[in-house]
Amino acid sequence: MMTLLAQVDSAQLPDKSVGPFDLNLLDWTGWGIQVRVGLFWLVVAVGLAAALRWLWPLAKQRWLKGYHTRSVKLSFKGVELDICPDTETRRVAHQAWVEIKSRKVGLPFEEGQDVIAEVYKSWYQLFGVLRDLAKSIPADRLQDCDETRNLVALLMRALNEGLRPHLTKWSARFRRWYDAALENEQDKGKSPQEIQKGFPEYDELVADLRRVSNEFVTFADSLQKIVEDGE
Repeated sequence: MMTLLAQVDSAQLPDKSVGPFDLNLLDWTGWGIQVRVGLFWLVVAVGLAAALRWLWPLAKQRWLKGYHTRSVKLSFKGVELDICPDTETRRVAHQAWVEIKSRKVGLPFEEGQDVIAEVYKSWYQLFGVLRDLAKSIPADRLQDCDETRNLVALLMRALNEGLRPHLTKWSARFRRWYDAALENEQDKGKSPQEIQKGFPEYDELVADLRRVSNEFVTFADSLQKIVEDGE
């Protein structure tokens, strides 16, 4: 009797059920390994994956909220703040730095080369770009992160106390005069750089324009330190 039982092929024995929830969605045997996955465990796996995908951004924000790197000083027109940049703050600083350094305001004014009308056009464009950059930052980010809030505050200060006063005082007056000068027969054949020197308050305008440009050159250098030294 024992001999007969030993000769029974084990493959003929009924498979053991994995569990009451096993519907055998996957049943694989190979290399001496048997893998069986039922509907219940598949649902559990999908549920865990969905929960991790939903919870991970919240957990990451909470865990990394207090993570900052070394402090960097950022200043504009006498207001100086110590900023310990995180990833989002560096992103904003980098975008602002690129916009400033790629435009006339981020470069020293060259009297014999630069055309004031083109400089003002570039300044107006920068005003809109930096304003849109500040608007793109979520409100809850500004509420929760002091570093980003301080950076945005200085960006707004640069616009409202750097660009705006000069443009308000000089842009319209110079543009009206310059457009008329371009139609003046006496100025035909002159370069724009030569024509603009005829503006009655040219020296005062250029002095103020250089002051603003120098402020933004310094500000851009501070933004670059946030990106580089803050890493």
